[in-house]
Amino acid sequence: MGEMMDGTMPPPLVLDLLRHGEALPGSASGDHGRPLAPQGRLVLERLGDRLARDGSRHDRVLASPLVRAAESAAAVLGAFARHPAVETLDALAPEATPARLLEALRELGVTRGHALLVGHQPLLGQLALLLAGVETPFAPGTLVRIECPEGPVPGAGRILLALHPG
Repeated sequence: MGEMMDGTMPPPLVLDLLRHGEALPGSASGDHGRPLAPQGRLVLERLGDRLARDGSRHDRVLASPLVRAAESAAAVLGAFARHPAVETLDALAPEATPARLLEALRELGVTRGHALLVGHQPLLGQLALLLAGVETPFAPGTLVRIECPEGPVPGAGRILLALHPG
């Protein structure tokens, strides 16, 4: 990545990978419609409070099309006075692959700045391994922050933060 016109380096890409919170066991619409459990929502609200206190600011928020992912994003973002709208990204669905997700991020222009990605296992764990070369556990409500100075490129990231529920 080269210098910008003013001689400064462009900001790196920082990805906050968030596994949705604990969900209820079922819904009338099957797995796709499973909502967050009250305890799962509470864990994510606390996570949002911590992120807001720490000064986190997301430029983009992308969530899986499943209900529990959108609800998880909303629970975390509730702690922020201002935040971007949650965008649905099919490449964050449980059956997606990390390679397809990286391709989708590039297509959307998510190559620098700070993005929150809300998804599922095993996809998020596979993505962390692909980006940073580190196996990372992702219990429901876990957030892992990965800095990617060269954008969404395999092997070029490093884990900055891992927050586990409880």
